[in-house]
Amino acid sequence: MSLFKLVPERIADVSGASLVFPSGFSFFEPYLHHFVREILETGGEAWVSRTSDGAVSGLFIYDYPEKTGTVFTRSKEVFDYFYESRPFGSLFAELKTEHESDVYDIYTIDLESLPVVHRFSHEISMVEDEQSDEIGKFMVSTHQGINRRWVKVALKNGDKCFTVRLENEIAGLGWVSFVNGIGRLHSLYVRPQFRGMGMGEDILYARLMWLKSRRARSAFSEIYRDNLPSSRVATKGHMSVSGQIFQYFKKPTPQVGFALHA
Repeated sequence: MSLFKLVPERIADVSGASLVFPSGFSFFEPYLHHFVREILETGGEAWVSRTSDGAVSGLFIYDYPEKTGTVFTRSKEVFDYFYESRPFGSLFAELKTEHESDVYDIYTIDLESLPVVHRFSHEISMVEDEQSDEIGKFMVSTHQGINRRWVKVALKNGDKCFTVRLENEIAGLGWVSFVNGIGRLHSLYVRPQFRGMGMGEDILYARLMWLKSRRARSAFSEIYRDNLPSSRVATKGHMSVSGQIFQYFKKPTPQVGFALHA
């Protein structure tokens, strides 16, 4: 007999959801409520599975426009259920399975004990709310298939975007979130013609310094293992690998599904 309810509950509103995660549930546990809120506000969906005694056994978030999802669970049974539940181009999970996958290393840094010192080569600016349309166009042009609603939702929820401009255009940018005392560095991108100029390192340190000013305890960043330039930038910023997350691929054709009602 299964220990899990294989008819998961749909989360309609994270503020009213009973989402208490067991110890060791996920590396991303401090961010899970943030992720759920963000996916709902960008038009996606979130589901939770539970054990027979009501404890959370899995969390699944899914972005319709991007056809991407993330499964947070330590259970292969729960992973398999959500893996088959939606069509997707890619799906992330901390659980390593038999399915073909790419590896993303999780780089972390302890900001409480480590000083953040850097000499900048480029002027760094923080994006203002009125620049959201410009940033949205940049993200669409550089991050194929991105949900167009994400930029405004991220800025509204407190994410910050740092940019470098050269020749009157955005040459590079990077995003940072700050949730429950922990920073997340993500979506770093430098246009090809401006690479090799130290821009990525400047953007990294600008975000670390901002987190330090907010008294963040630590920060993390997920980096594709074959993305050697980004890995080098993280290492220069005194970040080190502390875990992995896996990206799975599947043709966007559903096999089985669950009912779309609460």
